[in-house]
Amino acid sequence: MDRVVWFLVVSQRLDPAEPAPRRQPIRHLYVHTPFCAKICPYCAFYVHTGSASEMRTFLDALLREWERVSRDYPVEAETLYLGGGTPSLLPLDAFRRFAEAFHPWEAIEATLEANPRTVTPAKAVAWRELGIGRVSLGVQSLDSEVLRTLGRRHTAEDVKEAVRTLRDAGFKNINVDLLFAVPGQSPASWHETLGGAIALGPEHISAYELTYEEDTPFFKARAAGIWTEDENRSIEMYRTAWRLLEDAGYRQYEISNYARQGCASRHNQGYWKGNDYLGLGPGACSTVGLCRWQNRRDTERYIAALSAGQDPPREHEPLSEEQRQRERLLLGLRTSGGIPASWIGGNSDAALALTRQGLAELSEGNFRLTPEGRLLTDGIAGLFV
Repeated sequence: MDRVVWFLVVSQRLDPAEPAPRRQPIRHLYVHTPFCAKICPYCAFYVHTGSASEMRTFLDALLREWERVSRDYPVEAETLYLGGGTPSLLPLDAFRRFAEAFHPWEAIEATLEANPRTVTPAKAVAWRELGIGRVSLGVQSLDSEVLRTLGRRHTAEDVKEAVRTLRDAGFKNINVDLLFAVPGQSPASWHETLGGAIALGPEHISAYELTYEEDTPFFKARAAGIWTEDENRSIEMYRTAWRLLEDAGYRQYEISNYARQGCASRHNQGYWKGNDYLGLGPGACSTVGLCRWQNRRDTERYIAALSAGQDPPREHEPLSEEQRQRERLLLGLRTSGGIPASWIGGNSDAALALTRQGLAELSEGNFRLTPEGRLLTDGIAGLFV
């Protein structure tokens, strides 16, 4: 699941209120697959292990939810994002059923998240034939010690083989997810991982700072004093990523995301612009107009409710126009495009001070942060909301 959307959901208290159907077509669709072969100790997304049979049962429920949701909301999906979890674990027969229902070939951008070890020639060919045009590989690191710390089972060679397999199957849009500020990760290790990722030649690279999410083993280790965070090291690693990736032709279009020309993620851009989106699957969230809701993080209850002809259990939150505008401003400041200068309102003095400090710039009617300014996005956003 997209990190920004998850933040927006968990950072606010959800209250019971039913979402109202809208006639405006929804352009962005997210599908959450909660299965993983192994639970990584830093991950706070809703995931669990499961057999192939359990995945097929889950898919039955997912298709029922899709039938119900598509009756209530007109959907003309320009982007489809199959995330998780590890949706690349789905058996091919289940994936074909998914494709028959969701028609990924009709989307402008259809993305599948994949663990490098799950990419096989047969799966890669099938994904491509069934309309998936973009694969996001959960690489995280190319350093064996860092991978061990993160609880990842793949190796750097697995990553290289996965990219070769995807290219052989015809994929021309590949993303590589990386993590920095991992306990024990040195600046030199991060530099080497970035260089190795660039050498793979993906069209897109995401470089996320590790966050210690509540209720994870990493969070508990930090609370116990086993690990500590080093803000200066994190800043150094962010700057290293920006410098190396920009030099290699990847443009930073959001704090953590870099792409070659024309390869920025349309799906994530929809989130950052504050567009409506629908989320399906246990734990997935949706925002439509001034309504936000999240399916409960419980696969058994999700399957049981839909098998009984009911909506999955959900938590609902009514939003105000002020809340939505605040979110658009915060998310917009994360991006290279920034926000319309008119949103600054009566805070032009603060905006001018930021430009003088080299943290922001005004261009073509937009106020946007520089790469250095994006290090301070949350604090700067507080000046304008």
